[in-house]
Amino acid sequence: MGAAELSVVLAAIVHPGKGHADALLLDFVQRVQDGGCVVRGLVPGPQSDPQDCAARTVRDLETGVLYPISQGQGKQPGVCCLDPDALLTAGVVLRRALQGPADLVVVNRFGIQEAAGGGFCAEFLELITAGYPVLTVVSHAYLPAWREFTGGLATELNADMAALSAWFEQVRGQAAADPVAS
Repeated sequence: MGAAELSVVLAAIVHPGKGHADALLLDFVQRVQDGGCVVRGLVPGPQSDPQDCAARTVRDLETGVLYPISQGQGKQPGVCCLDPDALLTAGVVLRRALQGPADLVVVNRFGIQEAAGGGFCAEFLELITAGYPVLTVVSHAYLPAWREFTGGLATELNADMAALSAWFEQVRGQAAADPVAS
């Protein structure tokens, strides 16, 4: 498939920040899985205080394994406590998703690390290039970086179940109509 033929199926739930879309994302993934679809990737893990990134985790949708992704820098304003090495470790989940069928791959978020060109950027690109439908969340703060990263090719969704469901139904319809993509 040439570059001109690449079909990008990529969407972001746009939200105000600080975990605002996490519960919606988790609920949506559960509904899609309950509907018999294969969903792989990473979602936000349990966190007692969404304002405190020092205890942040992501959860592998396939195995349930939790990956701690924080460094112990506390709640200092303006300090990113995400651990780039821990993100690299958790990224194995996204790279493993490339080796199996999936109706949807979730990348827990496009955030500060990705906006700077790190985090899960390489995994995003691999998944998109391989033709997987990819869903993530992006806060308003990182929307300009997201748009630059995606070249404006991603769908931006309101943070509500109706928007997510409509997008996914469209994705499923396109996959059914194009047997080569399946």
